[in-house]
Amino acid sequence: MDYSVQFRREDSGVLTLKPSPEAAALATAYRKNPSPGRSWPASRVKEEAIARVAAGGGDTSSHHLVLSESALQFGQYRSKTFKWLLSNDVGYAAMVLAVHQREREGGDTTQSAVMGNKDALLWYASLFPDMVAAISERRVREGTGTPAQEDQVVVGFGKYATLSFKDIYEATDRDRKGFIKWVRKQTARPGTKMETLQKYIQRRDPEMLSESAPPGMNLT
Repeated sequence: MDYSVQFRREDSGVLTLKPSPEAAALATAYRKNPSPGRSWPASRVKEEAIARVAAGGGDTSSHHLVLSESALQFGQYRSKTFKWLLSNDVGYAAMVLAVHQREREGGDTTQSAVMGNKDALLWYASLFPDMVAAISERRVREGTGTPAQEDQVVVGFGKYATLSFKDIYEATDRDRKGFIKWVRKQTARPGTKMETLQKYIQRRDPEMLSESAPPGMNLT
């Protein structure tokens, strides 16, 4: 028994954001009958997760494993485990966690069962760099991302689809530098990864120029 997620991926290697058939069916059923259900406190969620781990022959003392088997206490996938969610609907998870992350950063200290459950889900999701990148991309697209989060967004297209913006921009080899030059010249459609990368490049260019300038040179 393992806490790791077998993420679904596109042919390019980036995470698939669309729900799996199972998840899509559950979401459709929820929209037809959006029963709120009851949100259990963290203590009960943990007890039930430990029971699932024990039933699966796993190590009940593993915090990561218990988290993976913790059940969602909100939304269209209520009662499904954290691991199930990241295996079946990364797009929904990234949306929920981007909003939650922003709310916590904004000073929301609510300790309700749902907010605590989202805190735990964010902790679990943060174990996986791919998921951190997906949440960061969602924040960037919403216009609430930080420069550090922009760094983590993955390119998502072309031969360097799985590299982060930071890795591709700061690369020193000829091929990847050429890729950045090519992106600068493209006419990107609004809302695409290409446009997001172009905006990132535009933000980084003055910074990079400043860092590479000889001491004492006036760049203004």
